[in-house]
Amino acid sequence: MKAIVVKKHGDVDQMEVQDLQAPAPQDGDLLVAVKAAGVNFADVLSRLGIYKAAPKPPFVPGIEVAGVVEAFGGGVTGFAKGDRVMGFCTFGGYAERVVLPAAYAMKVPQDMTFNEAAAFPVQYLTAYHGLIQLGHVRQRDTVLVHAAAGGVGIACLQILNAVGAKVYATVSTEVKGKVVLEECPRARIVNYAVEDFAAAIRAETGGRGVDVVMDSVGGDTFKRSWGLLAPFGRHILFGAAAAVRPGAIARLGALWRLRRMLLVSPLAMIDRNRTLSAFNLYHLPDRADLMDEAVRALLDLRSKGVVKPRVGLSLPLEKASEAHRRMQDRQTVGKVVLTL
Repeated sequence: MKAIVVKKHGDVDQMEVQDLQAPAPQDGDLLVAVKAAGVNFADVLSRLGIYKAAPKPPFVPGIEVAGVVEAFGGGVTGFAKGDRVMGFCTFGGYAERVVLPAAYAMKVPQDMTFNEAAAFPVQYLTAYHGLIQLGHVRQRDTVLVHAAAGGVGIACLQILNAVGAKVYATVSTEVKGKVVLEECPRARIVNYAVEDFAAAIRAETGGRGVDVVMDSVGGDTFKRSWGLLAPFGRHILFGAAAAVRPGAIARLGALWRLRRMLLVSPLAMIDRNRTLSAFNLYHLPDRADLMDEAVRALLDLRSKGVVKPRVGLSLPLEKASEAHRRMQDRQTVGKVVLTL
């Protein structure tokens, strides 16, 4: 089968197309013919070598796919050959075939394309788990969404529209700001390239700050966002985009940027009634109750037209390096998908 392989940690030139033997499903697994694979920042960090859950090189990146069930191992129920499925895989998604644990898979609605399906699991489960299951967002809350024009950011905006919360959304360009307004017309856009997001929000809220922060960036952005939390505020940290800068990537520089994050004092958290929650969606299927609740809620919202994946860039599998480069250079909006 054709697959993208990360030969060693480094820039996008360390990725190449190779012919590999197709994997075999074990007990509890589905063998899926991949039609589309989602590209996530976790893939970029894995290539760089600072994502702890990633295997050592050489490896096939990709943790999110949509495709058709070709075979399955023992003990699998609820799926049949030919079923259209989407879900998580433990890497290996940038390939023509992948093994997908049945517990991590869900059937694709008939009116959903494979591209949309590859844009659904990671983005929408991240947004729902962060905002609802950890952040407990309610209508009266004020929420700060970083990287609001990205895949997770747009998923957050759509869910917040349904909740009715007040939204501050950070972006890096006017074009991305327009995309955010298309998804959430009520959002206050903060272009951090031309204004200090922390100062602007502090001024507009009379110094109170925000109730919830959805933070996929980390680094110095985490420090400044933590300072914006109102009493009883919840900071949800689920990414480290600050590690990745446009252009060639130096691993040590990336690690240094992450270490600039504020050291949080537990006593100060008690004093200000603040909560810090951090999560890696990779482990969410370990809590089947939380995952099942989120999937049911999200598919219900989609059936009502409340949420809909926005695929901003679709490229063939062979152009995975270009997809990584454009994501790394902050040149994408919405979800990035590789097609087969």
